[in-house]
Amino acid sequence: MKKLLSLILSLCMLLTCVSALAEPSADAVLRVAVDGEPASLFAAYQQSKVDNRVNSSLWNYLVEWDDEAKVSKPSIATEWEWIDDLHIRFTIRDDVYFTNGEKLVAEDVAKSLDYSCDNHQRYTAMFDRENFVVEDDTHVVLALNRPYGNLLDILGCDYYTIFDWSAFEADGMDTAKWMRDPIGSGPYKLVEWVSGDHITLERNENYWDKDNMPYFKQIIYYFIADQAARTNALEAGTVDVAYTIAVNQIEELKTAGLTVNPYNQNVTQPLTFNMSLLEDGSVRNPALQDENVRKAIFYAIDKAALAEAYHMGYGLDGQSSLTGPNSAYYFACETFSQDLSVAQAAMDEAIAENGWTPEDLTFTMYGVAGSDLSQYELLQYYLSQIGITINIEAVDLAVMLFEHLFVGDSSIGIGENDTWDVTRMLELVDSRVPTSFEAYRGPYEDELHTLIDAAWAADDATRYDAYAAVQQFCADHYVTTVLDNCLFVDAWNSAYTGMLYDAHCWPNVWAMHPAE
Repeated sequence: MKKLLSLILSLCMLLTCVSALAEPSADAVLRVAVDGEPASLFAAYQQSKVDNRVNSSLWNYLVEWDDEAKVSKPSIATEWEWIDDLHIRFTIRDDVYFTNGEKLVAEDVAKSLDYSCDNHQRYTAMFDRENFVVEDDTHVVLALNRPYGNLLDILGCDYYTIFDWSAFEADGMDTAKWMRDPIGSGPYKLVEWVSGDHITLERNENYWDKDNMPYFKQIIYYFIADQAARTNALEAGTVDVAYTIAVNQIEELKTAGLTVNPYNQNVTQPLTFNMSLLEDGSVRNPALQDENVRKAIFYAIDKAALAEAYHMGYGLDGQSSLTGPNSAYYFACETFSQDLSVAQAAMDEAIAENGWTPEDLTFTMYGVAGSDLSQYELLQYYLSQIGITINIEAVDLAVMLFEHLFVGDSSIGIGENDTWDVTRMLELVDSRVPTSFEAYRGPYEDELHTLIDAAWAADDATRYDAYAAVQQFCADHYVTTVLDNCLFVDAWNSAYTGMLYDAHCWPNVWAMHPAE
């Protein structure tokens, strides 16, 4: 997997072709409605999507994601070189300063990413943090514990924020202080936080990228938790941007002349089955270990209708077990579609072979209280046609997340799978991962593990084929299926353009400016 600088130089050339933003304004203000008050502006200790909506303007990363070209460009790293499959050397700019005036150096990179390994463990599992090497102020070598082909694709996300380590250390590594008053090197800096109302950021006049200085002097983020209220504020012109708009308001906003972006994330919503083990070593839901039961479920549902119910035609349903159509790893491996006769035949065979009772075929699904559960209800109806009972339990989001990550009590789930990060994509179905409750367990388990390991070890030439093989296995054995992609709807005043999206598909307004 060795790559030398010729590849990176081509990316640098691409970067030089990007036109500069509009000339910075002396007093223009961008007003943004976000769906609640952030918990943390310290991106290395990020708690939620709301945090990201605000703090992403405060920070820099080694690379910057170009969502149009689907490639990472240099940012505070000017170039990089793979030393071998497990070590990559970055050259750091020598003209980047934090907002406190301190220079950003290679140690900040190593220490920041090391800190992220504690706080974003699910997104940093590939790092061999003990073997990071700071060679000098402008060179750092990051070590991996296994080959990780899309490392450069993801390093432009908040999980990999670079911050002033010396200042953090001088503050006694006081995370609570930095959550409210962090020190970054990004295009904006914090000037005001009025609890319960708004946060004001101001342009960093010492920002290192002089060719791409922000247009707006200030960005004010207003905390508007109610979705309809955010839409009303945008339509009334009291804000210029509104995040997380309801799908059923898209056409209304378009008719009003606003720019609306229904954005399908590189995050899928797979239908999964909990086959985890109980304390006595038995399988939690033995009927779901029966391939014919899973086959019956897949043939009973209409994926396009499920996507329509949830996203009103704006979602992507796809034909893959793990990825969506906008993922670089997408492989259309599914050959089945709704056919109740095939579904019933598979269910009859499963009952004849294993004697499943109505109690065995009764399962629990958790949904977030107050959210749209139409997808769950439609699934419940489909499966009732073949003798499967689904009980839907509406719980708080915190309970839902805790159950999904640490408990695993639900039987059938519709969750999120980050296919922008190949760790999550593979671990979802890997029963060797303790918290992968949805992982496949059955007679072909070792075969799946072999395919997963091969995908981890694949070089650039074979990586996509290796990931396709994992998806094909999951389709062949009805392990999981992607119902649709996660969809977020952002909208803004059509007088402006320049919204950015990172590899995680999270938005950032810092580069917005007047449309031509």
